[in-house]
Amino acid sequence: MTDFHFSPRPNRASEIAWRSWGDEAFAEARSADKPVLLAISAVWCHWCHVMDETSYSDADVIRGINERYIPIRVDNDERPDVNRRYNMGGWPTTAFLTPDGEILNGATYIPPDAMRHYVAEVADVWRDKRSELEPRLRELKEHEAEAHDQKAGDLEPEIVGAIAALVRGQYDPEYGGFGREPKFPQPKLLRFLIDEYRRTMSDDVAKMLHKTLAAMASGGMYDALEGGFFRYSTTRAWGIPHFEKMLEDNSELLWIYGEAHRTFPSAGYDRIARDVMRWMDASLWREDVRAFSGSQDADERYYTLDAAGRAAHGAPFVDRRVYSGWNALAASAYLAAANALGDDRAHDRAVSVMRSLGQRMWDGTALAHFDRGDGPELRGLLADYVATITAVLDEYETGQHPNALSAAAEMAAAMGRTLEDPLSGGFWDAPERDAPGRLARREKPIEEGAAAAELLLRLAALTGDRHWHESAVRTLGGFVGEYRQWGQFAAAFGSAVARTLSEPRLVVVVGPADDPVAKALWQIALQSDDPNGARQWLVPGRDAERIAARGYPGERVAAYVCIGTVCSAPITAAAGLAAELAGVRRRFRAD
Repeated sequence: MTDFHFSPRPNRASEIAWRSWGDEAFAEARSADKPVLLAISAVWCHWCHVMDETSYSDADVIRGINERYIPIRVDNDERPDVNRRYNMGGWPTTAFLTPDGEILNGATYIPPDAMRHYVAEVADVWRDKRSELEPRLRELKEHEAEAHDQKAGDLEPEIVGAIAALVRGQYDPEYGGFGREPKFPQPKLLRFLIDEYRRTMSDDVAKMLHKTLAAMASGGMYDALEGGFFRYSTTRAWGIPHFEKMLEDNSELLWIYGEAHRTFPSAGYDRIARDVMRWMDASLWREDVRAFSGSQDADERYYTLDAAGRAAHGAPFVDRRVYSGWNALAASAYLAAANALGDDRAHDRAVSVMRSLGQRMWDGTALAHFDRGDGPELRGLLADYVATITAVLDEYETGQHPNALSAAAEMAAAMGRTLEDPLSGGFWDAPERDAPGRLARREKPIEEGAAAAELLLRLAALTGDRHWHESAVRTLGGFVGEYRQWGQFAAAFGSAVARTLSEPRLVVVVGPADDPVAKALWQIALQSDDPNGARQWLVPGRDAERIAARGYPGERVAAYVCIGTVCSAPITAAAGLAAELAGVRRRFRAD
């Protein structure tokens, strides 16, 4: 039986006869002819705890659910595939389903009085008006299937411009960030802006970045005592946060501040990057498994205390489950910070994480999503593949892990075998499976699809294999007809399209690992922040086949700057390589 997580404060939610998501629960609902109550919660979610303490502790609600429903409780972090299909706009999600898993009604937090009404009314409607409901549900299912059909198109520069314009339209010039309240940090949008600045050197883009990054780090959403960012601000001015701290969010923001420091080295972003790592190392790192825990709970009182008060109070609950995708994001962020800050310890921690994921979560054919401590579970989700392969490529581009490229290609091939659409292109979010409810219908999410395309473009540049490039182009083309409807959530798509439309740029250093000239050339390669760039250190002997395939003389220590399939003459001086890279950036700078 699953150990369900309930609010740490007094509540009666465990008196509801919760089932785990699965065939057994839905078969029970069909056999008993009862609707399903689906509760999606998270260990870090404040309002999920409140619902446990209020609505799910109400005697009438408990009795009504147990008598008239098959209740299923799902943890959002463990089952993002369920959450994607059933979330009603936030957490907690309270969804009323047919025994076949179609949605009858739903909301987020429902207070006790309203919950008593919902529990009675939905059950009555299912009992008394099913003949009216079932045709409407079938029609809705058909309409949703049509809505998920992709309308492919050509990749054009106007796509990037349209997304950039949308981002500018959402920008808050008074307080930084995007939109009003509640205000989320939106790291994928910030990543698009960092890439956009590196492409265009636009003063307007730089102002948006500086305003937003400074406001987030100086406001209430940032923990000035222990480091790390809270999940979001309830106010437009970043003043009052929701106090949960997530591995996912902090990993992505660590990458943002680390990369911002590389591009704006005098802005002070290095301090924030170090502070985020300080919190992650102190609060989330698990030495026993050499990986990070998933999150730290929201505790409003704790975060109002000074350092002494916090020490006396005790730290908030930490969810010690290991999530592969979030740990891979952390590894990528630590590698970025290691390069930006010259911090070897950050590099070593990232490598430890990736070794742990390889041993714990990857069985050679499929990647697992999470591990509670009793073994890996839920294999084959696109988001996990994307984050992990990206981190493996990041390892390779440090120049210290030559086997990482073949490992990335192997995992990308596994991702393609189970998730790539062989007819229309693009990637499904999960493997094909006989699953209850909406899980039987696969989706192609734009953010994960864009990230998959971006890593495939990198893989194509590093291996010279056009297959990866073609797969990336087909993936992105599938979103052309729909990206506008995603609004600012299309930012990752914009970044990937921009990379696709420009010739791939690759810096290759050929020389022994201990050669001082090769080391000096590699340091210049590491300093490049070209958003369309990739880098590769080939060592004679070890990489003889790849050196020969690219046509480089293996006995000569030199660097080459390649644009598409055309490479520069050999460059033997660090200053010459820096000048060549600067010239390439000027040549390809967008207007």
